[in-house]
Amino acid sequence: MNAMQRIKALGRIMFIDGMRRHALIGLVILSLLAEAFGLLFMDFFGHDVGRASSDFLFSIMWMAGLLFLFFHAVQVIAWDEENGAIYALLSRPISRAEYVLGVFAGLALLLFCLHLLLGTVAYGTLLLIKQSLRETYFPVFSMPHFVLTWLGIVVMQWVLLAAIMLFSGMVRGGFPVLLLTMAYYGICSGLPVVRASVSQHLSPEQSSSGLTYFLQALTTVFPDFSRLDFKDSVLSSQLLFSNWHIAVYFGVAGLYIALAIVFACQLYARRDLQ
Repeated sequence: MNAMQRIKALGRIMFIDGMRRHALIGLVILSLLAEAFGLLFMDFFGHDVGRASSDFLFSIMWMAGLLFLFFHAVQVIAWDEENGAIYALLSRPISRAEYVLGVFAGLALLLFCLHLLLGTVAYGTLLLIKQSLRETYFPVFSMPHFVLTWLGIVVMQWVLLAAIMLFSGMVRGGFPVLLLTMAYYGICSGLPVVRASVSQHLSPEQSSSGLTYFLQALTTVFPDFSRLDFKDSVLSSQLLFSNWHIAVYFGVAGLYIALAIVFACQLYARRDLQ
C-alpha cells in the first residue's frame, strides 16, 4: 500500500507538471482549432464527406499524441545529466521501479486526457457535419465504433510511451531517446508494408520461406499498429473484425506495455546515477 501511494503521488506530480506546461496547452489549442476546421471539409467533398472528415479528425488526434510523446514525454522521461531532479527522485524512499511506474502512470493519464478532450470535440464535429447534410452524403455514423477507434489510438500511443520508458533506461539524454523512439515507430509502421510486399513477390511454394518467418518474428519486437486501427468502421453499421479479434489485439498491446515496463524497471535498477 505504501508503494502504491508513492507511485500515485509521483504520477500526480507528472500529471500536474504536464498540465501546467505552456507548450502542452498550446498543443491542445492548436489541435482543437484544427479539429474545428474539420467543418470545412463538407464544402470540398461530395458523397464521401463523412469518411474524409472522420479520417482528418482521427489524423489530428494521432498527430497531437505523437507530438506529445516526442516533445514532452521524451524530455520528461529521458535521463538528463544537466537536470539533477532525477537524482532526488531515484533516491530513497522512492525505488527505481516505483519511479518507472509513477512516471508512466502520470504521462499515460495525461495522454488519455488529451485524447479524451480531442475525441469529444471530434465526435461533436462529426455529429454537426452529419446533421448539416442529407443522409445520402453521410448515411451512417456509429458511436460505438467511434469509441473503439479512439481507444485504439490511445492504446497504440501507450505502447509508444512504454517504449520511450524502456529506451530511457538504455541511453542517456533526450535526443538519443527521441531518435530511438522515432526509429522504433518507423519500423513498426513500415514492417507490415514490407511483409505485404514480400508476400506478393513470393510464389505459393515460397510462402513458407525463412524470410517470411523472420518478418513475422520481428512482430514480437515491433508490433503492428494497424491491428488497432478501426477508423474504417466508424461510418459502418458493422465491424470489420470480430469481437474475439478485437480482444486479442488489445490484449497483445497490453502485453507489450507490461513487458516494456517490466524491462524498464530492470534497466533502471541496474543503471548507476553517475
